[in-house]
Amino acid sequence: MLNSNIEIWFEDLSVTDAEYWQYWDVLDDKERSRALRFVHKIHRDRYVVSHAKLRVILASYIDTAPGHIRFAEEEFGKPYLSMDGKEPDVKFNLSHSGDKMLVAVGLHDRLGVDIEEWNDRIDCDLVVNSCFAEVERCFWSGLPEDRKDAFFYRFWTRKESFVKAVGVGIGLDVSKVICSTVDAARFLSVPEGYGSAGDWRLVDLDFGSGISAALTAPAKCYDRIEFRRLELK
Repeated sequence: MLNSNIEIWFEDLSVTDAEYWQYWDVLDDKERSRALRFVHKIHRDRYVVSHAKLRVILASYIDTAPGHIRFAEEEFGKPYLSMDGKEPDVKFNLSHSGDKMLVAVGLHDRLGVDIEEWNDRIDCDLVVNSCFAEVERCFWSGLPEDRKDAFFYRFWTRKESFVKAVGVGIGLDVSKVICSTVDAARFLSVPEGYGSAGDWRLVDLDFGSGISAALTAPAKCYDRIEFRRLELK
């Protein structure tokens, strides 16, 4: 029961062959067609498992078989549930990186979640210079080298979770999504048109070393966060 909580599902995308085909069976034709367009098998497999697990998770909230779930998309591509032309109260947001996925489920449509597995092929300096605000760049540049990765991904997942919450896609200038550099996670400033920084609650999610994640939601939309895991039947 959601009530006024947000539930976070953290899942592994590595599955057995038998599990993979179970997940394939719950996808719709559009998802299967999209999966087959991936050139690399690993990307295709992760797409199949993440979207099928999303269906299984959502089915547990709306008392519908996973394969019967239908989605629609907002103007900039953010998906939402659309059952028989109606939008259920349950809202969600999905993110996946590497072999991990994250789903936030709640009763407010402005939910955003992002997860990133650390990747040493990313040019952090390039991203920082183009996507971080001055206060964030100065803080990050002054860090010891052994702390830069952690703070890079902390800032990045916070910004991405905000972008996903408002549902406007890559057109949003993330350098204007400015985060706290010390103390508790919070926004110092957000782009014009999205309220004040205090209208949003920002939460860092801890899933261990080498993984960063964050949740953004309206400040008054939930009481607490609960964590869930799937059990494949």
